[in-house]
Amino acid sequence: MNPKQAIKLLNKSIGFGLLLAVLLSACQTPRPVSQPAGAPPAASIPTPLPAAVTSEITGRVVDLDGNPIDGAVVSSDTGSAQSDAQGWFIVPGSGTAQWLTVTHPAYISRTRAGAPGAPLLFRLTPDDGKTIVVHFVGDTMFGRRFFDPNEDGDTSDGLLPTTPTLSDHAALLEPIQPLLANADLTVINMESPLSEQPYISPRDTRPQAFHETKEFVFASHPSSIPALQQAGVDVISLGNNHMYDLLETGLNDTIQTLDTAGLPHFGAGADETAAWQPALISVSGQTLAFIGCTTISAPVPPVSDHDVTYTASDRLNKGGAAECEASALSNAIQQARASSDTVIVMIHGGYEYDRSPSPRVVEFTALARQAGADLIINHHPHVVGGLDWDGSTLAANSLGNFIFDQTIWPTFESYLLAVTIRDGEVIRVYAEPLGVVDYVSRGLTGELAGYVSREAAGLVPGPFVMENGAVEVDFRAQALRRVYTVALDDQGQPGQLIAIPENEWISQCVGSGSLRPGRDLLWVGGFENQSVDGSAAAPLFWMPGDSVQFGSQFAYAGLNGLRLSRGSTNVQDVVTTHLHRVLVDGGSPLTVTGMLRASAGAILSLQISWYPDTLGPSASMTHLLLNVTAPDTWEPFRLDVEAPPGTVAAGIYIRMSPPVSGTATADFDNLRLIEWAPEGTPFSPLYDYAQLTGACEATYYEQVLPGAEFDLFR
Repeated sequence: MNPKQAIKLLNKSIGFGLLLAVLLSACQTPRPVSQPAGAPPAASIPTPLPAAVTSEITGRVVDLDGNPIDGAVVSSDTGSAQSDAQGWFIVPGSGTAQWLTVTHPAYISRTRAGAPGAPLLFRLTPDDGKTIVVHFVGDTMFGRRFFDPNEDGDTSDGLLPTTPTLSDHAALLEPIQPLLANADLTVINMESPLSEQPYISPRDTRPQAFHETKEFVFASHPSSIPALQQAGVDVISLGNNHMYDLLETGLNDTIQTLDTAGLPHFGAGADETAAWQPALISVSGQTLAFIGCTTISAPVPPVSDHDVTYTASDRLNKGGAAECEASALSNAIQQARASSDTVIVMIHGGYEYDRSPSPRVVEFTALARQAGADLIINHHPHVVGGLDWDGSTLAANSLGNFIFDQTIWPTFESYLLAVTIRDGEVIRVYAEPLGVVDYVSRGLTGELAGYVSREAAGLVPGPFVMENGAVEVDFRAQALRRVYTVALDDQGQPGQLIAIPENEWISQCVGSGSLRPGRDLLWVGGFENQSVDGSAAAPLFWMPGDSVQFGSQFAYAGLNGLRLSRGSTNVQDVVTTHLHRVLVDGGSPLTVTGMLRASAGAILSLQISWYPDTLGPSASMTHLLLNVTAPDTWEPFRLDVEAPPGTVAAGIYIRMSPPVSGTATADFDNLRLIEWAPEGTPFSPLYDYAQLTGACEATYYEQVLPGAEFDLFR
């Protein structure tokens, strides 16, 4: 490997961070780095190995203390390689994101999503023969829109046939299987009962077998169970508000199917005792107890005399999910402690699409901690919630969806929580970001992974380190911290936008001016497809159409951009939009911004449609005419608006009208929909934008664990 190649890769890996440093050096104080005792000096940071072509994936393998691991085998679908004495590797790539798995005889293997252009960090846990890894993922079901995506009664376009087979389900799981399977145990929340006839036509009367008064009912086919097993699922939670959608028959059939398959389950049963019975599983000499319950026991008010509860009740002589109740939960945990090394509790509850836990979920989480739970994993909101560390017990407020058919924008974010347990003690936790594409989770890389990581790390304060596209819980207080200041001035233009670099956040802004934090709700406006099995020509969650193209030649930054084209002989506008509505709060301030490059004669506009619900027509619209002042030159555009009262969701539409003559084109990139936090909201890792008014000195903050020193993995 010659020096030129080494310099080439080094420039690639640290280019953004170095460029940022150069640009800011004239207006910032030096960047002090605080290091824990015993940390290696900056001079010992190794130089990465070179990459021959851009399709290759580079990275580094280190242990929990950041020391390089020599001789680790890194494998993907396109090849394999070994790490060198400094931990670096180069694996042949396909040009797109893919799964990579690292193995070494002395360490527990790990699987991550990686892509060309940005080094990938593998941090491995030593394998002493008595350390295990448990994977947790979110809500899972294979019903409803899996058979009928448009809910129009026509199942010919379904992702699954109405009588699906094991192979049908296995094909859906294939994109996530490598990550799912690489653990000692993988646990899911099964959000539906099983039925040989799982499809319900929305145009027909609901079959009598289903719950009569529940608003939404689901069912999955029994062949989904062996497919989940083949994909790596080992344990299933049934303690949720959908397990009784097919009433007693569905519950019994589900339990029988799981028992026949030899798949442990918990959280529901034929009576209260069975519903509270923990699943006890022994792995590598350790016994884990899984307990589950739901805080949602009946349809929302008003409750009619015909309503049937979802929970097991000895008084009513019925089965169902275990209902979260203080004494029952406390007793179940204490009894499980006597027969297990680790107690894991799953609480199903909260408000749908709300990232913050409800008061009842907070109450039961605290009770579970007090009773002796080692880990608490919560479900139901269908969106990613924060991690919550109280100094002794970790709670995950919501993992979002894993396999689910929802089309509400925030439900497309998800993550897998990996928990390492040794001698009954949780010693390591990290989160791998996922994106729910076509109802099934896929691995994410790049800025998309960073976006989901901000959600997991920034919602609740704690020792949560955003590192190389994942989130690590810094139990051992090892994080290296970089703090630096930047003098900001709006130059008499209040409301100036500040993009916060990936993995960094602003802790304060001192001076006469102010900074207001904000978060890009759109998150795929860069038109990049950074998902495993993704195609660069098909960005996530954007609507294709006539005269709509995506490609690198249309990009302002990154690998992809959007082009609209229209000729004067056309009679209609060309319009594109994201696939589903973005949830916003009525009255909240928003900024739509982006980059535009258009030919002379292009007639362009931006439209925001405001919706009072997630379904149905818009209530109003806001328009912005996009003026082209310099043809064929990239120009920024911006629209500051306030969501009308009563708004639940918004949709951004980019429109191009036929030109007066000839053919016109317009390219778009870096499209953002930023929702600004209320005045006075403190900054946290959650926010990726700030709005500057006046002048102040901003303090930027970043932290990584040893082995991922600053700029090395950018």
